[in-house]
Amino acid sequence: MADPTCALILWRTGHSLLTVDEVASAAGLSPELVDVFVRYQLVEPAVNTGPYPLFHTSTVDRLQRILRLRQDLGVNLAAVAVILEMIERIEELQTELRLLRSRDGQREQSIRPVHKSRHAKRIQYTPLSVE
Repeated sequence: MADPTCALILWRTGHSLLTVDEVASAAGLSPELVDVFVRYQLVEPAVNTGPYPLFHTSTVDRLQRILRLRQDLGVNLAAVAVILEMIERIEELQTELRLLRSRDGQREQSIRPVHKSRHAKRIQYTPLSVE
């Protein structure tokens, strides 16, 4: 039977998952601070394999964002959670808006030829003058 530790390493590498130590190092933080952020639910493991949680690579960006909010703006962890939630909602709304604009643009393009063909067939009408 294959070594389960080796299988786990291969699986997480294939799925671009990082350990606490790796994600902390990539974000320039200590693993203990990452654990604090996990306890405050500011970041979540992608896979929780008991004492060895694994994180998506996007967690590094989120940790750096948290760090900037804390250091540059002096925001406490509760406020960080609210700000991150608002940022995520704004990003969702922007994505939805882009999708709606794209659909609207496609609809406009499918309607335009109809309007052009109507204009092309339009006959000039000059009323007769009755004297």
